[in-house]
Amino acid sequence: METWKKFKKVNLNKINLKNVSIFLLILLPFAIILGQAPSDIIVSTISILFLINSTIQKDWSWTKKKWIKIIFFLWIYLILASFFALDIKIALEHSILFVRFFIFAIAIQYWVLSNEKHLNTVLYSLLIAFFFIFIDTFYQFINFDLSKGYGPDLLGYYSNDHFRLTGPFRSNIPGAYLSKFFFILFLFILIKLGKSNKYSFLFTFILSSTFFLVFLTGEAMSFASMGLGLIILFFFERKFRKKIFLSLCFVFFFILLTIKYNPIWNKIEIIEKNPWHNGTVYQLDIPCEDNKNQICKKKFKTQPFFYEVLNNFEKSAYWETYKQALTIWRDYPIFGIGIKNYTNACKLEKYKENLKYFFCTTHPHNFYIQWLLETGILGLFGFIILLFIWSKHFINIIEKNTSPLIYSPILSLIVLFWPIMSTGSFFSNRNATMNWFIIALCLAITNLKKKKA
Repeated sequence: METWKKFKKVNLNKINLKNVSIFLLILLPFAIILGQAPSDIIVSTISILFLINSTIQKDWSWTKKKWIKIIFFLWIYLILASFFALDIKIALEHSILFVRFFIFAIAIQYWVLSNEKHLNTVLYSLLIAFFFIFIDTFYQFINFDLSKGYGPDLLGYYSNDHFRLTGPFRSNIPGAYLSKFFFILFLFILIKLGKSNKYSFLFTFILSSTFFLVFLTGEAMSFASMGLGLIILFFFERKFRKKIFLSLCFVFFFILLTIKYNPIWNKIEIIEKNPWHNGTVYQLDIPCEDNKNQICKKKFKTQPFFYEVLNNFEKSAYWETYKQALTIWRDYPIFGIGIKNYTNACKLEKYKENLKYFFCTTHPHNFYIQWLLETGILGLFGFIILLFIWSKHFINIIEKNTSPLIYSPILSLIVLFWPIMSTGSFFSNRNATMNWFIIALCLAITNLKKKKA
């Protein structure tokens, strides 16, 4: 006992756990760019430091909050449901370890970003990372090569899909990143610019250029969810209406110009269009590899246009994936098949016949269907309750604070969890890190003190 007291005194004097966590959080936006491992290490470390601090300070008051009680009940349920999974070991391992994201969000709201100064510091760091991704992705766009596709970006990376931008991620997610963090950073910039009308041009430029770049990435769901958020902000806040309307006009004008006059498209011949995955076949006239003075025809497959998917949804990869997931769920309705078990279930002989145009992936590509399939009807119900409590809290807080930033939590939640959109896996480390970082920032923003109009 005496040794433990000495340990506490020494460590509290030598190192400030909170300052370490703030420093790590400042690095997190850049760690997400680097990859899964660096960002996961930061999330896990902050969670552990928070629990250590709570133990040292004997402060567990945060456990009494309603949403935290629900989230821990949800975690316990995930663990218990794992014993009914197809592969108990996989489900149990991921269920137990997923608590680090819950603890991370709690730590950010009630400890790391408990005051506005620290919140601003982290948002400035996020802003730098955001602009780097924006510039890098746009640079990759203007460096289009007929034979190689988009790229190189500032880091020398080419896109892994001929007509999809990847930016510094080397994956088709820059649009998702920009759209998910957009409302937090956009409204944060507004606060820093002040109320002066002289910044109206900058307002319009930031909104228009970001929205347009998300369109250029080809990530239709990111574009649609961001557009939905802008429409909601349009009706929420009267003082932004003219600027939002003007920005949207600019965006759609540039989209029309891009579609009609982009010189790249004049060199592309679409020889086959199908709604299934990689069902669109392009043909390009490019210099031959063995003789650059001659022109050769090159065919390649890519993902269909969004309207092709909508027009023939029953033949699309999305429909087959959703149908497959729901078919499997009917055999495991209560507790589901277990976290990270979709691939195992999908490959079972009795479910193979459902896939004609697509193949088994790692997840069902929709958060709600994934929760239903992998955690059962009880897990989905718990997840919806959690979202409802967050939404209610975020909406209520708008009435108590006049800062434009206070709109960002509910708008970000809409972008993250709009029910009908295609998504990445809720339980994958990289996607989970990004999502829970946003949730954590939204919760921290609700700590802002009430300000007089």
